[in-house]
Amino acid sequence: KGGNMLLDEVIYMEVRVFREFLNRYKMRASDAYHLFEENDIWGYIESCYELLHMNGDEAVLNDVQRILQRNGALP
Repeated sequence: KGGNMLLDEVIYMEVRVFREFLNRYKMRASDAYHLFEENDIWGYIESCYELLHMNGDEAVLNDVQRILQRNGALP
C-alpha cells in the first residue's frame, strides 16, 4: 500500500509540473508530452522525487527547463 501512495504522489507531481510547463510555454499538450518523453523528464521526476518534492513545483519546473535547454529541446 505504501508503494502505491508514493506512486500516486509522483504521478500527481508529474501532472502538476506538466500543466505548469504547458502554461509557461503555451505549448500543445501533445508536443510537450513528446518533449518530456524524448528527454526522459518523466524518469527524472520519478528517480529524483524524494529530493524534488521538498523543493516545490516551481523549482522542479525550472529543473525541467534546464534539462530541456541543455538537451537543445528548448531555446
